[in-house]
Amino acid sequence: MDGMPQLPNTVRFFVDPASIDAGSTTDAELIHQWQRVLRLRIGADLLLLDGAGMQMHVVLTELSPKIARFEKRTTTPASGEPTQHITLCAALIRPERFEWLLQKSVELGVSRIVPLLCERTRVEAPVTANKQTRWQRIVTEAAEQSCRGKLPVLSAPMRLTDLSMPPTDQVFWLHEGLATRPLRLLVPPHPAPVWIVSGPEGGFSPTEQQWMHQQPGWHAAGLGARILRAETAPLVAATLVLAARGAFDDGAP
Repeated sequence: MDGMPQLPNTVRFFVDPASIDAGSTTDAELIHQWQRVLRLRIGADLLLLDGAGMQMHVVLTELSPKIARFEKRTTTPASGEPTQHITLCAALIRPERFEWLLQKSVELGVSRIVPLLCERTRVEAPVTANKQTRWQRIVTEAAEQSCRGKLPVLSAPMRLTDLSMPPTDQVFWLHEGLATRPLRLLVPPHPAPVWIVSGPEGGFSPTEQQWMHQQPGWHAAGLGARILRAETAPLVAATLVLAARGAFDDGAP
C-alpha cells in the first residue's frame, strides 16, 4: 500500500478513535504496554486502528507514564476482514474454555460474539463487569495479533430466547442428531449475514430445541458423526461458513 510502511504485528493496536483524533492517549494499560513491555522509543512507528475499519500510521513523539503522544502520517482502510459477517452465539462454558473460544473465534474472523445463557449452562459465578472487561481484553488482543481490520463486537450475555436478528440473516443452530443436515450443505450460495448458535456441555435442552425449530429462518445444522466439545463445535461451524466464502484462499479478505 503506497505510503504505508510494513509494520510488524506487535505494533498494531486498537485505540479509541477520540484518542487518534487528538494525537494522544492516556490509556494506562496501553501506555504500560508501550513503555514497559515493548519498550518503545520516541520515533517508533505504530499502526493504530479505530476498530471500525480504518488504520493510521503514526510516529511516537512522547511517552511518559501518564500520556503518550503521536503524530499521524497516513490514514488508509484496514485490511484483514473477511467479507462474510458471522455472529457467533456460544453458550457459556467453563471459564478457561470460553476464553479460549473467544480468542480463536476472533482469529478465524468472527464479527460478533454473543455469550449465551442456556438451560444447561453451568456458570460458577455471575458474569461481573470485571469478567466482561477481561473478555474484551482477550478479544482486542486476539484481533491485534491476527491482523483484524475491525474490532469484533462482544455483546453482554443473553438468554437464548432473547436472541433477535433481521429476517434476511441466516441462522444455524448446531445439533448433533445424525438426521440433521450438514452445515456445509446449508450455507447459502449468496452472501448474507450468518448467525451460528451453539449450546453448552450436554447440548440444548428439549425445550430449547423445540423453541428453535419453531423460529422462522432457523435451521438445525450438523457437523458430522463425531461429538465435538462445546468450545470446538462453534469454531468448526465458523470455519465451514468462512471457507465456503473463500475466506482462507490466498489473497482473500
